[in-house]
Amino acid sequence: MKKLLQFKLPFASRFSLCIALFFCGLLMQNQSWAQLVSGKVVSEETKASVPYASIKLIGPEYANRRVGVSADENGLFTLAISKFPVTLEITSVGYLPKQINLVKAEQNLIIQLEPGDVVLQEMVFSAEKITEEELRSPIQIEKLTVKELTNTASFNFYDAVVNLKGVDVATQSIVINTVNTRGFNSNTNLRFRQFTDGIDGQAPGLGFSLGNIVGPSGLDIESVELIPGPTTSKYGPGAFNGVLDMRTRNPFDYRGLSFEVKGATLGSDPYDQSFISLGTDFLGEASFRYANAIKNKVGFKVNGSVLSGVDFKAVNYDNIGPGAAFEDTHSISNQSINVVNHYGDDRAALLVVPVRVTPPNMDGLTQVSLRDTAFFVTRRGYREEDLVNYNAQNIKLNGSLHVKLTPKTELVMASFFGKASTMITGDDRIALRDFEIQQHKVEVTNEKFNIRGYTTMQDAGNTYNVGRLAEVMIQTAKPDAAWYNQYRNLYIAGRGNYQTVRNIADSGFPGGSGYESRYKPGTERFDSLRQVVINSIDPRNGARIFDKSRLYHVEASAKLNAWEDFFDSFEVGASARMYDPESRGTIFTDSIGNDVTNFEYGAFAEMSHKIDSRTDATASLRVDKNENFNIITSQRISAVREIKPNTFVRGSLQRGQRLPNIREQFFNQNLGDLTIVGGLPEVVDQYDLQNNAFLESALNKYNQAIGSEINRILAQPNGQVNVESLKYRYLSILEDGIIGTDQFNGIKPETITSFEVGFRSLVESKRLFEAILYVNHYRNFIGVTRVIKPRTSPLTDLTLAAEQANNPGTSDQYYVSDNSRNAIITQGLELVYDVTSDEGTNFVVNTTFANIIQNTDDPLTPGFNTPSFKLNLTLGHDRISKNFGGKVSWRYRSAYDWESNFVDGRIPGYNTFDFQMTYRIPKIYGAIRFGGNNVLNNAQFNAFGGPEITAFYYLSFGFDPF
Repeated sequence: MKKLLQFKLPFASRFSLCIALFFCGLLMQNQSWAQLVSGKVVSEETKASVPYASIKLIGPEYANRRVGVSADENGLFTLAISKFPVTLEITSVGYLPKQINLVKAEQNLIIQLEPGDVVLQEMVFSAEKITEEELRSPIQIEKLTVKELTNTASFNFYDAVVNLKGVDVATQSIVINTVNTRGFNSNTNLRFRQFTDGIDGQAPGLGFSLGNIVGPSGLDIESVELIPGPTTSKYGPGAFNGVLDMRTRNPFDYRGLSFEVKGATLGSDPYDQSFISLGTDFLGEASFRYANAIKNKVGFKVNGSVLSGVDFKAVNYDNIGPGAAFEDTHSISNQSINVVNHYGDDRAALLVVPVRVTPPNMDGLTQVSLRDTAFFVTRRGYREEDLVNYNAQNIKLNGSLHVKLTPKTELVMASFFGKASTMITGDDRIALRDFEIQQHKVEVTNEKFNIRGYTTMQDAGNTYNVGRLAEVMIQTAKPDAAWYNQYRNLYIAGRGNYQTVRNIADSGFPGGSGYESRYKPGTERFDSLRQVVINSIDPRNGARIFDKSRLYHVEASAKLNAWEDFFDSFEVGASARMYDPESRGTIFTDSIGNDVTNFEYGAFAEMSHKIDSRTDATASLRVDKNENFNIITSQRISAVREIKPNTFVRGSLQRGQRLPNIREQFFNQNLGDLTIVGGLPEVVDQYDLQNNAFLESALNKYNQAIGSEINRILAQPNGQVNVESLKYRYLSILEDGIIGTDQFNGIKPETITSFEVGFRSLVESKRLFEAILYVNHYRNFIGVTRVIKPRTSPLTDLTLAAEQANNPGTSDQYYVSDNSRNAIITQGLELVYDVTSDEGTNFVVNTTFANIIQNTDDPLTPGFNTPSFKLNLTLGHDRISKNFGGKVSWRYRSAYDWESNFVDGRIPGYNTFDFQMTYRIPKIYGAIRFGGNNVLNNAQFNAFGGPEITAFYYLSFGFDPF
């Protein structure tokens, strides 16, 4: 742990801290507008002081946050209040709550509390389930308050959203989860936006969602809002699937010290399904928050946390190539295995053994045959666990300075810093090592306007691509072209059985050729080369990622009083953003001498009108421009009608457009077995794919046709196979799959037309019913088109090109950002029932149905990656007894297909059971929490090729006066 804490803040962070301290010193002298209320809390019976009583403000504006102080050991308190009248609520263990109204500031108050048992009252009275404003909202908003976040059965608050309806989560590691709604889930999550106090949480270079690498700790979070579905008209052209908006605690309202320590165990035996199944790997986290205000005019806060331990491991050793899933090693019956978390065995070569020769048997003998034999062969890859270590670390430090320029106008200067070493899954498995992210913000906010500017800066540190590492090590020993050629010749020559032939090809044979034997894991020779490769950023023989990309963003919005006779609200806003990628050619096309930047800007207007006392209408318009694309527009209209008290129906129609992001425009990353290419003409044209490459889907159909015909012939008595003849017969399939001049002429913005209807009803303030139906229609959907480019152009020699395309040593694989040729439609239904009993027990069940409709002839890979059926159940009570509460949750996900640049596969259906028990210690504002996730230890993964999630138990102690 000592070593973990030894880090040096970058210059920008130190500079921001100095500026904040300067403003603190400058403004400490200023007079505050707040007025002080002071007094003493005593017992009504004995007149003795009541130590550590809680004094807080109550009312609608404090429904989801606590504003107040605690009395000292003598019952004395002082509270700063900015406006009157106010209502104070005073509580203490062993006394009945008391409320007092104040119309002005008073000192030396004597507040007398009546002794009594308050357990029954605490169990009966609960907070308002949902506000009328939320019921009448024209868009669906899921809100989690501090109370709901801390009571959720999860190790951290960020994981709490998984129980909300329609939510999909891709677990990257113990540190990073990516959240998504409405389909097209991915590890990079390009269609879903995440904000922390208005700052976009997308990494400007690598492009993955930062999750909570740099975000606030649970001690500083005030609320989390999830808005599923398209919200491009207000949040920008990237918000196609939804928005996660996290708000932190203001230092004026939440003052004092808070801290929390956590410990967890994970990695249980996957075959042990005991209810309590503790593992052998451990994880620890410590966090703190301190905030204060000077005369209620200058406020500041600082947060820090350190997490360290063992990460989830990617150990899926199923074979996704030909043969059974359990075949994870090459054998005489299957020489083309492709194991999920093995790297270097991904592409197979077609090996044809000609007439009169059969493959060697187990004794290494060939036999005379009257028919050809054909089969696929892959090289021997490396397991992920041989290439990485699974130690996880995350250091976070953030702070802010708040200055009240006027009673209603606030200046905020904030900085966030995060450093992480963990595993993620993107276009490859990526080992983040000393990855740093910084975010700095300046904001002026008022109830009528907001002006914000921020920057995000990242440094990939010693991060590297794991798959690329394996590929370079394999090719360093012997290139594919030489290996497959040797393998074929040795096979035909009968130089031994399949294992002998493979061993010879894996050696430095022939002597004097310069080839080397395979690098064996666990040897000094292997470790030495591994270190050389992960330290090199050379695109030809290195795996390290250099990424010091930047993002600069400014925005402003205002609520206008224009046309007040017609509009109930009228809001306008504008934003501008510049991307400055810097990867030295390891990710983008920004090699030496080719600087890349990208600029975009936009503006929006949103207005609402009350048609009558029961019907509201809202309309919005947004215009955006990117320097590489024409102007795009997004429009939305919606209406909400109250059909009876506390029962509302709503409908909305939106047409939105999404600009290709920085990755989809400029990506140019060599992953070893394939290259990811952006869709701009100047990026893709350098590979000369038009008329020189095949669609990967066409090559697969070609091979399947040949394989099916071979199997048909072999099933006949004395059937004779001539593979060369069959290859010629089915060449027309490949010919139809040649990339034409009408393809890859420039990626276009994606368009969505979305229709949504919803129903929401609150009965007796205890039961909430909700139903949402949506249909999304996409045009020019942005995905990837997968192509294979042989050494010989198909227009020159189609037969030779087909042979080369089936050999990794004589062809290259490219995934190109592209638009769909046909429309893609997604649709879904979401249902919720949420009930709270008179005694305070809460039960929630929500379910989601979703599916995709796509033309099967479209070569684009969309990556829907979403279960067709999801079910969540939660049951909990905050006050099972005076200081004890608990919650359990159960989730089910049906099986679904996963498509990504990394790997494709099917994720089996799975279920997860979580629990948490909370014991509060009111006297010291403390709480002890014990819980577990996936406690039945159903080993599972929610992103194919990602880490396996096993049982996870945690214990925490926190001190938080709020």
